[in-house]
Amino acid sequence: MPRWILEAAANTTTVTGALADRAVTLGDRLLTAFPAVLITILLSWITLRLLRGVLRQAIRRILERRGEAPREIAVRLNTLASVIESATRIAVVVIAAMTILSALGVPIGPLLASAGVAGLAIGLGAQSLIRDVIGGFFIVLEDQYHVGDVIQVNGAGGPSGLVEQLTLRYTALRGLDGSYTIVPNGDIRAVTNLTKDWARSVIDIDIAYEEDMNKAISVLKDMLAEFERDPAFADAILEPGEILGVEALSATHATVRLMIKTRPMEQWRVARALRQRIKAAFDRAGITVPYPRSVVTVQAAEPPAAHADQRESVERRE
Repeated sequence: MPRWILEAAANTTTVTGALADRAVTLGDRLLTAFPAVLITILLSWITLRLLRGVLRQAIRRILERRGEAPREIAVRLNTLASVIESATRIAVVVIAAMTILSALGVPIGPLLASAGVAGLAIGLGAQSLIRDVIGGFFIVLEDQYHVGDVIQVNGAGGPSGLVEQLTLRYTALRGLDGSYTIVPNGDIRAVTNLTKDWARSVIDIDIAYEEDMNKAISVLKDMLAEFERDPAFADAILEPGEILGVEALSATHATVRLMIKTRPMEQWRVARALRQRIKAAFDRAGITVPYPRSVVTVQAAEPPAAHADQRESVERRE
């Protein structure tokens, strides 16, 4: 038999034996590490479950001690819990993964060093992501707004809507028309929170100059007192309404301003109900709101006899 065939067979046997030894070693390592891996996964799952309940209870107790309103407790609890849970979930998963790799005999030192270098490279190339995370952290820390609030972002031209989700990276808004807008936290420069602690319904009523202003204001006061006694709106109103008086004068009417302090998210419902009742009260009192009017002057035509007399006088002059 040729020598090269014997050498190839020997090399094949050596490689096969080495692979078999490695397979046996790997199998032994897996069997040895299986209990540790199973325990690590089980402990990680239990930790995440316990942390979720403990965090929510701790946050709720802190908010209750601060005297927060029930609605504020609910919305802030959802916001803080979602942010803290996501951060703790990542930490637990990373620690569990490193523990499993260490149990399997994989050296984690080089992995940690590589992760540090990769983290530095990613940090240099993802400055916008870091800016978003920092912005989200301060939004949550300073309680600028939370899930359930209605906000306006970056002035009148920016997106607005109900905050449906708040993370360290972005804020998700649901518009009145159902649109879903995601705003990176790093792009938020100014926020108008329309439902922070309390709200106010402000209504301007136009009254024509032909109407008695004192009578109109008296009708508004009676309507407002009746409205505040309505059980359907008792929980929504925080303070008695106020009629500020004549706010502006125009060429055709005067504007009277009315305002009432309400609970958050109730200002729009209260304002719609007030406008309806103002219209009904004015109709009962015979007070009309100004509306565009066109005045047409019609000049009566001269009778035919007058034209005949004028024609005769002209002929005589001629």
